[in-house]
Amino acid sequence: MVGNDVVDLRDDEALPEAAPRFDARVFCAEELASLDASPHRSRRRWRLWAAKEAAYKLAVKRDPATVFAPSRFRVRLADEAELGVVDTPPASVSVRIAEVDGAVHAVASTASGQIVTGVLRIAARDGASGSDPGEIARRFAREQLAAKLEVPLDALEIRKRGRVPELWQCGVRAAADLSLSHHGDVVAFACEIAP
Repeated sequence: MVGNDVVDLRDDEALPEAAPRFDARVFCAEELASLDASPHRSRRRWRLWAAKEAAYKLAVKRDPATVFAPSRFRVRLADEAELGVVDTPPASVSVRIAEVDGAVHAVASTASGQIVTGVLRIAARDGASGSDPGEIARRFAREQLAAKLEVPLDALEIRKRGRVPELWQCGVRAAADLSLSHHGDVVAFACEIAP
């Protein structure tokens, strides 16, 4: 299973200004200490936040009753590390953090299969600015996954079960686990393809 989250570091919400009330509300004592010690506090904040969101999206797939209480999702990630762990209420999950085109992308997983990911800055795509970012994320995921699976684009469909996206191929639920995200001018996806 996978969960992913993206934070557009160029968006006004992610500006590097101090956010003491936000930080105190969403981070545990250990994470706050790591923020204080980091020479890149804002970057660290959004890496931790994206990891928490990605882990939550995975946890809610395991148990739809999971409540997102951010300070209960403890992130263990060295300051510049790409790999870490998020302790979620039921269990720990691994997390991979990447920075792509001015965005932080976190992918949490318990995956045994291959994980395919993608990040797209919307403004980089002709005619996409101002469009529905959720629709752009779905289209982008379908395009990338169709190429990876070597199937026609129209063979893939993304449906929702509650708030959870599912990948369908030729009218049948695919042997894959999908997660979508968007923030600011960036969309992203992660998909575990079963072995």
